[in-house]
Amino acid sequence: MPAMGARILVVEDEPQLRSLLRLYLERDGHAVADAGDGPTALAAFDRDGADLVILDLMLPGMQGETVLEALRDAGDVPVLITSAKRSDAERIAGLRAGADDYLPKPFNPHELTARVAAILRRSRGAAVDAPPPIISLDRGRLVLDPGSRRFTVAGGEPGRLTPGESALLVALAARPGAVLARQQLLDVVARRPDEVFERVVDVHVANIRRKVGDDAGEPWLIETVPATGYRLVANVDPVP
Repeated sequence: MPAMGARILVVEDEPQLRSLLRLYLERDGHAVADAGDGPTALAAFDRDGADLVILDLMLPGMQGETVLEALRDAGDVPVLITSAKRSDAERIAGLRAGADDYLPKPFNPHELTARVAAILRRSRGAAVDAPPPIISLDRGRLVLDPGSRRFTVAGGEPGRLTPGESALLVALAARPGAVLARQQLLDVVARRPDEVFERVVDVHVANIRRKVGDDAGEPWLIETVPATGYRLVANVDPVP
């Protein structure tokens, strides 16, 4: 298996599609385990772990949403939802629940493998010689380690951002005070620039705000610029 191969768990109740996904992912050098229902998937994850989970929502018995909740309780493994639920509201709900991407069915397997590669690049932080520097904002009110995506907030509990959330916050922190358009931020989180996935940026910002206690009405971290995008309003502390 190539060095960049990952351990991927495919959770899909349709046997033909499950086998097809295994074939495409193994061609890309990944080690693939699969499951046809939620309990089997969670048992496999508890036993062997995974670098990424591809999760169908419409599973027999235990629904995919319940599986996603259990995966989030267990840690921060990246999750790519695949589902016949295609409405904007359903896609946004999946992202808000903690998924890293959402691919509606039917889909081209080549698009799925491209999204898998993008998620893995973000989750691994892209190979670099030195770890990315710690980011401190507003005199230490928020401290983010982009390598692990863990953060601490003064007076609050530590937490962890998803790969997309971390990439977005790092991009804003690289240009404090500058307005970044949604399209620029879409490029950062590697989503498709269409009418649905433009909302991904808004969902990521909402998730960041919820996790770190940033009030959208009176923000101390990220300000919404109507009809344009977002900007970081917190000061970026000097690197020691």
